[in-house]
Amino acid sequence: MMTTRESGARKPKPMQCLLLAPEQDRQEVLRQFLAENVERHASKVDETACLTEFQQRLAERNYDLVLVALDPSDPNPLRIVEDVLRLGQRVSISFLAPSSDARSLETASACHPHPTEGTNRTTIERLLSGATHLGKADEARSETEDTLRTLYRAIEQAADLVLITDSAGTIEYVNPAFERVTGYSRSEVVGQTPRILKSGEQATDVYRELWTTIRTGEIYRGVMVNRKKNGESFIVEKTITPVRNSDGQVAHFISNDRDISERRRIETALFQAQKMDAIGQLAAGVAHDFNHLLRVISSYAELMQDSIGPEHRLHRNVQEVLSASRRAADLTRQLLAFGRKQAQSLHVLDLNGILRDISRMLPRLIGEDVELIVSLQSDLGKVKVDPVRLEQVVMNLAANARDAMPRGGKLTIATCKRGLG
Repeated sequence: MMTTRESGARKPKPMQCLLLAPEQDRQEVLRQFLAENVERHASKVDETACLTEFQQRLAERNYDLVLVALDPSDPNPLRIVEDVLRLGQRVSISFLAPSSDARSLETASACHPHPTEGTNRTTIERLLSGATHLGKADEARSETEDTLRTLYRAIEQAADLVLITDSAGTIEYVNPAFERVTGYSRSEVVGQTPRILKSGEQATDVYRELWTTIRTGEIYRGVMVNRKKNGESFIVEKTITPVRNSDGQVAHFISNDRDISERRRIETALFQAQKMDAIGQLAAGVAHDFNHLLRVISSYAELMQDSIGPEHRLHRNVQEVLSASRRAADLTRQLLAFGRKQAQSLHVLDLNGILRDISRMLPRLIGEDVELIVSLQSDLGKVKVDPVRLEQVVMNLAANARDAMPRGGKLTIATCKRGLG
């Protein structure tokens, strides 16, 4: 019959102990002592007097300590040792023999390094204590291995690029994120140096500062432009941490890089939008002030034209002043539209007339290499439109067409009448 004793104060991983002893040896002092030490060492003891059941227990469970009470009448006490060796178990075996049975103890000693004479309290306490320490050491080692496995999985699955080098800067490890972003496989970079990522867009002072910092054992933080395997540049936020060995010497460097290329692109676009908004505000302010000056010039030119009459020799000069002031007013309207400072104003207008006025200003915008062709259908009818907004749209389209023809070409502006059906 087999019974199981468990300690009252449980540990996360109690020591497992197996006792093989005849019924008479499992009574009184031995049983009482084992019960006391089970509680002291938070252990679990399986007891059996049957050799077959003992062998079955060994095959089913890994034990930290095996106690064997040698039977003087057993002609082959070494069978137990052979069973343990055959199962390949790493277990401490201790033999409990009466002092009169020196022959059996001597025979067991020749096959196992842990025989023990007698069943006194001090001997068994020493065995249980040693097995308990061994169990705790195994548990600590297991926890360390679990922690290392967790850390490895975390680095392997991290979104940031992780690169580990030795103290000389030779790459020893890169994680999958590094392979995914840079295009280099692990086999291509291990044994190389991080210079394979050098883009040429970074000043040499940056690299000098980096090495000066990490070689003194300090953590380096900065932003760098690196290059992928395909030649494409990417921007990273870099953190390099020195790793010291047990002697306090820097043995490795861990580089953690975060790809911020997309964030930088968005920041650049936002900066450009803010800059264009500032330019628009400046243009609107200048146009507003310039309009006041144009009104003064136009007013005095009209007064002068009324005073001298059409036959006067200066009449044509005054007319040119008025025409120039009107063209200047058109330009200020465009500046106000660019700065979004002019409210929308819809009017029923002749579309062809508006396009003719705009076409007189377009050659200066598109340059000499682009030929402007204006084809306007007659009897087009009227349209309700904001002339300033229409001018802005046409000007933008003309500028885009100019950019699309860097070697010159033809720009055609045409109108035609189509039915709604």
